[in-house]
Amino acid sequence: MTRLLLALAGVVLLAVTALAAVWLVGQLLTGLGAFIVGTAGVLGRLLWFLLVAGGLSGLVFFVASAWRPAGRLPAARRGVAPVTRPSPPPTAVTVAPASVPAARVPETSA
Repeated sequence: MTRLLLALAGVVLLAVTALAAVWLVGQLLTGLGAFIVGTAGVLGRLLWFLLVAGGLSGLVFFVASAWRPAGRLPAARRGVAPVTRPSPPPTAVTVAPASVPAARVPETSA
């Protein structure tokens, strides 16, 4: 009779252990599923933000590069010859005689 009770206790203990293992696996899978669903939600919102930001930045780039004020084009692109200003005549202050050597900085010993 003792053998039968020990065998019955072993089967019950094995069944409880198996039930606990199944419960633990279920808890782990539930946590993993919640993590995956949360990650998918965050990545979905990130994708939505990147699409909206990319679209708006493309629109801003298009508007900024397409809109140009009329008077800001270079003269060559408007078909007008560029205006050249005459250079001022040389003066005695700006032109040095050719015979004067250039000034030299004396070397100092350190």
